[in-house]
Amino acid sequence: MHEITPQEQDRLLTFMRRHRKRLMAFPNVRSVDIGFAFKRRRPSDRLAIRVHVTRKVPTRSLAESERLPDEIDGVPVDVIESNPEPDADFRHSRQDPVLGGINIGNLKVGGPGTGDPGTLGSIVFERGTLRPLALTNWHVAVANPPVAMDPIIQPDPVAPDPEPPNNFLGRLLRWDQGLDAAVCSIGEQDGTRGRNVSTDIVGLPQPASGSKPHVVGLKVIKSGLRTGVTGGTIDGTDGVEFSVVPDDFPLPQGVLSQHGDSGALWLDRETFTAVGLHFASISTPEVRAWGKSISKICDSLNIFVLNTAAVGTAWIGGHGRVLACTRPNAPCNLKIVYPSGRTSRARGLGAATANAQGLVSWRWRIGSSTRRMPGVKMNAHVTLDGAEHLLFAELEGATDFS
Repeated sequence: MHEITPQEQDRLLTFMRRHRKRLMAFPNVRSVDIGFAFKRRRPSDRLAIRVHVTRKVPTRSLAESERLPDEIDGVPVDVIESNPEPDADFRHSRQDPVLGGINIGNLKVGGPGTGDPGTLGSIVFERGTLRPLALTNWHVAVANPPVAMDPIIQPDPVAPDPEPPNNFLGRLLRWDQGLDAAVCSIGEQDGTRGRNVSTDIVGLPQPASGSKPHVVGLKVIKSGLRTGVTGGTIDGTDGVEFSVVPDDFPLPQGVLSQHGDSGALWLDRETFTAVGLHFASISTPEVRAWGKSISKICDSLNIFVLNTAAVGTAWIGGHGRVLACTRPNAPCNLKIVYPSGRTSRARGLGAATANAQGLVSWRWRIGSSTRRMPGVKMNAHVTLDGAEHLLFAELEGATDFS
């Protein structure tokens, strides 16, 4: 299998969408995507429209009208038997700092003490405010009916405990059922201190480094609660949902994922850039896992995956914020230059030291006399362990350019 270009993928997706409705009308069809065709249960290097069916039926047993075409306008049609089930299980212990790859759940999902926990994919951050949030699957964190501010726990215990440990993690904030994604806060309860956070992911050499759209042929890796670190290649996508099949990455348990891995992040194996959120898998008749687009999830839930440094909303008459990730306990510095060219001397800027998890943040007051200028942004000069980074942000909250 080879990695295709985004342009080639877009062309195939456009072609597939023109015929998707007709293909979805055939018996047993679960989904339609584009990707590599399979031969003897192994991915080939040939691209095709793939029709996923819950059960393959011999052609001779089908009426002529029930038989899927072999090709459409010269593009091959491949039929794949797949009937994935959501992954979720009990595992792991309480963690502080909270990081990716650990147990997370909602006791209302599945009943008290017999919840349906999965994997906390990663600590992500809210756009604008930069506050940390925990990302996982909708089917892991959201009860039926959905209730905002439901308590989310880590770990989710196996059985009811008359004296439960301090496993409160935060409150359910936002979710998207179609994308099978949800985020919760990292907060306090009954006066107890909220937990620290880390952008690390268990078993991986570095945190997720930003996010990008997924493409067919990309080699990916994930760290899940049940099967740990596994990897494969994206073999198909419908533009939002994608599937992953094994490649040359070792799979000690012979599978890409099992119950409990739901919520893990799929990452580019070379750059560790996040591309998707794992939500389901199968092990027969072939090994395959599924993910949802992290780009779509970030837009829907108003979050982002941190990539070195980020600027929050900068309010004139309010505050500005900058967040960054570097080596633990590294020396850091922030200099702010406003559109007028003036360097800010506000308290809260300047030298800082990253915490034990490598995170560092600044918060400062932006005076009400600070001016916006058309086409000119605020500059944030961030120095992390000697390395310089330049960020830009629009000033918000004032319209007087005089």
